[in-house]
This record gives sequence, structure tokens and C-alpha cells, in this order.
Amino acid sequence: MKAIEIFEKHYPERTEKIREKFPAFLETAREVEVVPWQKEFQVADKNPEAIDEIEFWNTLLDSGMITREEWERETNRIMREVGYSSKTVGIAFIKEKQVSFRHEVPPFNVLVHEVGHVHFQEVDTFWSATYGGGEILFHLALHDRYKITEENIRRFHSLYHLAVENPKAFADLVVEKIAPYFGDQIVPAFYPICLFSGWLPFGVSSAEVDTFDLRNPKWLEMEPDRTDTAGFIQNLTAGLQYNDTFWIVYSQKLGIIE
Repeated sequence: MKAIEIFEKHYPERTEKIREKFPAFLETAREVEVVPWQKEFQVADKNPEAIDEIEFWNTLLDSGMITREEWERETNRIMREVGYSSKTVGIAFIKEKQVSFRHEVPPFNVLVHEVGHVHFQEVDTFWSATYGGGEILFHLALHDRYKITEENIRRFHSLYHLAVENPKAFADLVVEKIAPYFGDQIVPAFYPICLFSGWLPFGVSSAEVDTFDLRNPKWLEMEPDRTDTAGFIQNLTAGLQYNDTFWIVYSQKLGIIE
């Protein structure tokens, strides 16, 4: 079976939305084979039964069969008793163009996530919403939050790679694209751009500069920390989710949204 069959049979309306926004994604889904689930795919599982129980209480809450207070009491109890839990519900084999799902009909977001790995040829670090990856942009586009094309997402991925692999080059690009927006309100340096958004990066803690003094030339001497360049990307996607004005502008300047 191909992944497109799950999209079209079980999520027809949302599949049409994908066709409108990302037609090439569905072409990939036509090529991606869904292979049977195997036990070795769930090696990352830890107390998965706790997640099953939480999903049960979520269903009761959504159907109105219990109150939110009852839901909070039961889910908090599970977390206290069990602690950390994880459950692998899908997996992608990028080179082989294969995916597999724990359930015969995976949730829509899981289906998109795994096929997205194959389509964009990206690992979790750069694709997964958990790490502030391109998956977030994909869903923001489907919800008509911003105009985001496939080219925008691919550019985002390239910037994320740059932020992780070459922090200085990434910081220089951020300054080139965004600093002119502020004029003489700040010196053209990476950290003042971060601080103007209201975000306090890790590297600033060691700076001998007042965090409110964004015109101090000492900022020009600071080398960007890889944690902060990666953090810039993660703050950017979070900012878009919460309609933050500065991160919207930053995204536009960097070519991530139209």
C-alpha cells in the first residue's frame, strides 16, 4: 500500500488542502510504501501503556463523559506513578521511501510527519516540530496562518542546517537580512537582533554589555554560540505560532514566509 491511499481514504478534506498548498508532497506520498509494523521499530518505547491510558482519559474528556477536573486528577496520577513515557507510533526510512505505523490508520499528524521525512529528506532535528523544525511551517500553511510554499520550507531547512553547522555564517546572514530593518536603533550584530525580540540568548549571560544597550559596539565583537543560532531558529517557529510581530518580520526578511 502507498501512503497516498491512507491520505485519500481517511483524510480526504485535509488531503485536498495539502494538494492546494503542497502538491509535490502528495506526489511523494504516491511513491512512499507503507510497510508492516515490526517490534524492533518500537525500541524507543518507555512505559507506552501510560500513554495509552492518557489517550483513554483524553477521549473521555473530549466526549464530555468526564470533567476537566477529573481528567487532570487522573492524568496527573499517571504521570506521578509512571514518570517519563514514550511511544513510537510511526517511523520513516528516507532512502528506501518507506514508512510504517503502529496503527492501521495513523493520526493525520503522524502520517504527515513520517511522509514529510521522506519528502523533505530531513531527519528529526530539522523536520520535527518537537525541535522547532519545518513540520511547524507545513501545518501553519495548512491552517492558512501564513503564505508558506514548499520553497519556503526548504529554505528554512537550509537555514537550520547553517545555524547548526556554521553559526558564524548563519549569524552574519541574519545581520545582513534583518539589521537594516532597525536602522540605527541597534548596532548591526546578531545578539542585539535577538534581544530586540525579547529573547535572552544563552551567550548573552557572559557578555559584559548591558542587555538594554543595543547600540554598544561591543556586541560586534561577540562570536555567536551554536546553542543560540539553533535557538534563533527554534524561537522563530515558536514566534510564528504565537503571531509574534518581531519573529514574523524576521521570517519575512529571511525568506521563510511570504
